[in-house]
Amino acid sequence: MTDSITLLEGLTTETTVLFIALGLIGFVCLRVGWVAYTERTPRFVLHYTGWSCPPLAMLYGGIAMLIMGGLGPVTKLERLQATIPDPILGIIGLTWTFSGVTFLLGFFFWFPPFLVPPWYRRARKAGIDRHDPNAMGAFKALPLDQQRAAARRGA
Repeated sequence: MTDSITLLEGLTTETTVLFIALGLIGFVCLRVGWVAYTERTPRFVLHYTGWSCPPLAMLYGGIAMLIMGGLGPVTKLERLQATIPDPILGIIGLTWTFSGVTFLLGFFFWFPPFLVPPWYRRARKAGIDRHDPNAMGAFKALPLDQQRAAARRGA
């Protein structure tokens, strides 16, 4: 316990505030992205044209911000960083890189189609209007087997 307190004393106030702010922003972005993926009547379809999709990209931005906020103290303190195995840090680094790149690409330029919710792809194959949130919501509410059958009929 005393060792942990000694380790965290090495952080400046500005650094601590930054990591807390990154964590809070990460939670907000994660919540916004999760709502975009799971809401009953999907509003992201109003403006999604196959290019950028900020609401869906927010999920990945939230993950990247949480990793930066959570692991920031680890990178600032060498003794704390030495306690975490390198393979774990590598996996976390790859996750941060994937999430950050996906967020930046999806928010500003192009959201990868393989990350769009699966029901959206099935709805497009079934011929549902891509910009009608009510029709998309009704399709999303269908059981999975009915969605797949409609997608097969439409394709």
